[in-house]
Amino acid sequence: MRKWIRGSFRNRIFAVMLLTALVPLLLGGALTLRLQVERIESGLTQQAERQLDALQAALDEVCASCADIAGDLSGSTVVHSALHRGGGGSRTLYQVLYRTSEPLRDYARFDVADSGGHCRYTTGAALPTQALDTRWGLLPAAGEAESLVFRSETGGGLSAAQAVRGHAGELLGYVIASVDQAGFVKLFGGRYDATCEVLLLDRQWRMIYYSRPAQAGETVGALRAQLLSGAPLTGADGDYRFHAARHDPTGFTLILQQPRTFTGRVMDTIYVVSIFVGTLCVLLSLLSTWLLSRYLSQPVHQLDQAMGQVEQGRFDVRLETGREDELGRLAGSFNRMTEEYRANLERSVRRQRELNETKLRMMQAQLNPHFLYNTLDTVKWLGVAHHAPQVAELATNLAAVLRSAISGDEIITLDRELDLIERYLAIQSIRFEDRFTCEIDVPERFRSCLVPKLALQPLVENAILHGVADLEEGYIKLTAQEEEGDLLLTVSDNGPGIPQDILEAVNSPEKRPPGGHLGLFNVDSIIRLHYGPRYGLSVLPGEGSRVRLRLPIRREEALPC
Repeated sequence: MRKWIRGSFRNRIFAVMLLTALVPLLLGGALTLRLQVERIESGLTQQAERQLDALQAALDEVCASCADIAGDLSGSTVVHSALHRGGGGSRTLYQVLYRTSEPLRDYARFDVADSGGHCRYTTGAALPTQALDTRWGLLPAAGEAESLVFRSETGGGLSAAQAVRGHAGELLGYVIASVDQAGFVKLFGGRYDATCEVLLLDRQWRMIYYSRPAQAGETVGALRAQLLSGAPLTGADGDYRFHAARHDPTGFTLILQQPRTFTGRVMDTIYVVSIFVGTLCVLLSLLSTWLLSRYLSQPVHQLDQAMGQVEQGRFDVRLETGREDELGRLAGSFNRMTEEYRANLERSVRRQRELNETKLRMMQAQLNPHFLYNTLDTVKWLGVAHHAPQVAELATNLAAVLRSAISGDEIITLDRELDLIERYLAIQSIRFEDRFTCEIDVPERFRSCLVPKLALQPLVENAILHGVADLEEGYIKLTAQEEEGDLLLTVSDNGPGIPQDILEAVNSPEKRPPGGHLGLFNVDSIIRLHYGPRYGLSVLPGEGSRVRLRLPIRREEALPC
């Protein structure tokens, strides 16, 4: 098997694609099925717990209200007086009984019995004819307790009783509250889903209430047996989930019976369907991966041969294919890649040639800067010796500019560039007899940004020579701002403005300089060669001239601009 896989590229594709298709499919299907079952079961459990909490809250409320009403009645002087006299028919006691039991009138019946267990007053339709047993059961327990005592009734239902005692502690009678099946239907109605059932069991797990009374005996018997054996509560047939909660005030157990979504029969059906679908997927995967491996092998082999030719330097190689699928598009992408690579080589050669030509033009514009620097240093000391401060200042500033021009640094900080601009402006101010002023408005946060050396000097020179040279009150302003992550340096003046042909030439994509004005175009070429076609010079419309230089924000230190 291993030799068969290694012996052919097509076989390797087939094996890998088969495993890639089948393993995630089978594992993912089984895992998804399991997670889906668990998610549904978890959702049903949470839903049952919420409904069980609502049912328990309703039972708490009824029990608490029964205790309050029984306490009020057992302490009522009207009840004491009526039980002292014996007999029944007291209109006043009936008024007190009906008024006090008003909150639970829809759910429970309240009786007042004498010490012998005979019912004398009731909120029901008629007085019970049979006396309650005072020897065992509810009434003896109520006589011994200080508060309301709850008991289940034979055949279902709930009763609670509290003893009524006189001032000397003698037993006068009992206040009895009874909730029958109809009362529980009203109490629990609307608090659980229609597909669920509710059971209320006493301490011995005898039925008090079951919303499906026809199956009460079978279900309660199965639950009691499962409880005693320690087995999970599944009922008689195992198709239900039982969620139980103990009611602490009474010791009763409240159970919500919820039908299972995934019963044994349903899970068997799901497994059969899953096995059938899995087998079908295996067969389809075998067929599709075999055909696909054959379909993939030939164009991949052609692509491998073509790439080998490219590695040998043949960039004119092309893949001819009539396919319109991904492999056809891959062949087209390979052809475009070789063409783009060849074009990039040509652009790189052309850009290097343009850079060399630009450097040559800039070198031609320099007149032996070392000789000039040494000469200016001599002029400076002659100015100092002959007490000519303007000559010394002029020579010092010009020497600083020339020193920067012949230094080896091509990229400097904006702060150093502005220092050179200020020295250049000092020289021009002496030349033009202070007929112009220059404002440099550059925030401190931009001064650490990196710019090409002497990138601003041609812009300022253009503003002086072509803008304010003939004005009596010339004004030049240099500003810096940030836009979309780029640094914008703008030099503006109040002169006559840039001629239309120069403006169009600077802003055109070709950037072909007309006669003269080489400074602006040299700066633009340097910027574009350094940073790409997005950056460079542009001329803004408006009064005077406004030349803008766009640069990427880069810093000498890693500080945000």
